[in-house]
Amino acid sequence: MATTTMPNRGAPSYYGAATEFYPLELDQPTTGFMTRSQRPNNRVPRSAPPGFDTSPLHHKKMGGPYDPATLNRPRKLSSTVTVTPIITPNSDDTRSRSMPGHEQTSVPAKHATPYTAWRPEFRHQQSPVRTVFRTHKRQPGELFAALPEEVLGMVLGQLKESHLGKGSESCATCWMRDLSSISVASRKCHQAARIALYDDIQLNGTDSSAMKKRHKIAHGARLVLLRRTLRANPELAAIVRTLKVPSQPISSTKEEYHNLIATIVMECPNFERLVGLHPRYDHTFSRLFHALSTRVNLKQMDWIIDAPVLQAPQRPGSRPGSSSGKSAGLKMERRIGPHGVLEPTECAAFFDCHANWSNLKTLSIHCLPGATLAPGGLIVKILGQLPALEHLYLSRLSHAAFNDQTLSVLPPLKTLSLAHTSGITSAGLSAFATSQAAQGMTRLTLRHVNLDSLPALVRIFSNMRYLEVFSLVQTFAPTLPEDTMIWLMPYLACSSLRRLHWDITSHSAAASAADAILARSIAAHGFPSLVALRAPTDPEGIFQSLCRPAERAEIASDRFRTPAQSAERQNTFPMGRSNTLASLTSSSSSSSISSGASIGGRSQSPMTPMTPQTPLTPFSPSGGSFLREASDLRESRLAAQGRLEAARSAPRFAVQVVDEEGSTVEDYEMAGFMGTIGSQIRYDSMPDAGARDEKGGLVDMDDVMGECGEDISEREGCFGRWNMSTSGNVDRREKEKWWHTERGRWTNVELA
Repeated sequence: MATTTMPNRGAPSYYGAATEFYPLELDQPTTGFMTRSQRPNNRVPRSAPPGFDTSPLHHKKMGGPYDPATLNRPRKLSSTVTVTPIITPNSDDTRSRSMPGHEQTSVPAKHATPYTAWRPEFRHQQSPVRTVFRTHKRQPGELFAALPEEVLGMVLGQLKESHLGKGSESCATCWMRDLSSISVASRKCHQAARIALYDDIQLNGTDSSAMKKRHKIAHGARLVLLRRTLRANPELAAIVRTLKVPSQPISSTKEEYHNLIATIVMECPNFERLVGLHPRYDHTFSRLFHALSTRVNLKQMDWIIDAPVLQAPQRPGSRPGSSSGKSAGLKMERRIGPHGVLEPTECAAFFDCHANWSNLKTLSIHCLPGATLAPGGLIVKILGQLPALEHLYLSRLSHAAFNDQTLSVLPPLKTLSLAHTSGITSAGLSAFATSQAAQGMTRLTLRHVNLDSLPALVRIFSNMRYLEVFSLVQTFAPTLPEDTMIWLMPYLACSSLRRLHWDITSHSAAASAADAILARSIAAHGFPSLVALRAPTDPEGIFQSLCRPAERAEIASDRFRTPAQSAERQNTFPMGRSNTLASLTSSSSSSSISSGASIGGRSQSPMTPMTPQTPLTPFSPSGGSFLREASDLRESRLAAQGRLEAARSAPRFAVQVVDEEGSTVEDYEMAGFMGTIGSQIRYDSMPDAGARDEKGGLVDMDDVMGECGEDISEREGCFGRWNMSTSGNVDRREKEKWWHTERGRWTNVELA
């Protein structure tokens, strides 16, 4: 049996070592204190652990060189310092030491000393190997310099959400003020804050009078200073992606204001989107449209097409579009080409505007009364050179500009919205639903497109496998063919649909056949993913009964707002932006055309063509059997609340409490409600973000061209005082630093 020699006095080199290396007498019970001279010197041979049986272990003098092979020291950490105490021969250490002259014997392994014998003696001793940690004082900005840029970007994104989110009392000016303060904190913060500040520039409200006086700028002071900054620093100009411009000042003309914005757009090579300004395109040269057409990274474009005008002759040597190049004596008159189509030069100019937009993802086209984009091949050619297009919105296009043939050649899209397109029929929609271009569509909105066939709607639901949002607004409900019978349910089914907007604007005391078929299809689990259903016209409550019960359907302001106020709100629109589509539609009637009614302050020519299929939607606030463009959600909420109260008066459960003798103690009814318990469908009666109740809850071009919360005439704006102290003592310097001119809280509105 392998043995090893041990000194007569031994102590553990560190707490927790093997028991084979410690004296045998520690295993014997002791009754009192024992001096060193009283301890026996006999030793019992002990076996060495594996790895130590090759040679005997000889202890050397304290402080002498050690054999590295016999040491079992812990691995040294890279960021620590290991300190080993040196015990001198004259030290009075309580631990035992081995002398070089003592006799050494062998101890068998079976007499190894257990761990419990020496533990009371050595448990209070410190380990000879200690780890010393050194503190490192960080330099200013070192922590932020170590953070990734993605983390700082997310932090600044949450800051933007806290300022501009729903329900916030702050505004874009306060958000940009905080970003400016963050940019001077450190170099790392400066880089991240600069990107967040110039990536999405929002200039809301009017310029302060102090800024105008300081810089001696009559109008557009912030835009002029922004242009000066971008011209002086091309790196900042390359960061700009989105620009929200304020409304046009009263002291500035439209051409001057558009030219100022065009110069800013030309300074931004990576420009993607212009927000807050919706100029009308009348097929004449404009510096703003020319600047936008040169931006290769443009992601969104909204066209407001106006009727063509007859340009004045240009002076020799003058530039197109300059004020000096136009004859002051010639009056600009509206005119339109023969057969209601554009001239070849006008078609070519409009087509060339899309030549550089290979990255365009969102395109919206809205035609004002008298405007046209005929011939129909023009839109097809334009869409053909937009390979990245995903979202398309077309509003009030004539039959010659967009029809079933044009619909059949559309590229693959994710979103398609058609509003008042008289050239679209049920047959065209049915053929489009079965095409390859509609397979990946996730959102489809149809408003007054003459969808009069339920089988066409069946093909839309069954073929668009990824459709998630569907909206249908029509005057009359689609019908079944006379020889069609429905034997099985669900007749309408779509497994991916999550949101459904179903608005049949014609007033009726009872539900239509299409309403009943749709309700029965939903009840038969034809729409398993449906979570929100909005049906403004639900006279019998068949859609409300399919949704989960709600405590209340109306809001506080519904009972205090009269129908006359709703009609007034619908016909009211800020004059600084554009006219409402309702006024434009009413002015496009035959009576207003013949009398030469004005549109936006400009005379309407009596020769403006009128499409026979264009629907006329007169509005009547009193309600009744009439045609209207959309249902009023306020009336829908009041009707839903009435059905809820009627259901509560007719309870569904009867409760009888009987005692031990069998007599009835209590007898009452409870739990009257409207809906289906366990249903995942929510009965939605609120408008989308940016939409209005009078428009049925869907966002249209009227809402996009509106003030979007920037107007402060009817609501209180932001002064920058939302986080001021409540003590009442405000320092003048602090006031000038944090307070600003009252500005509205603008919100971005997306088309439905």
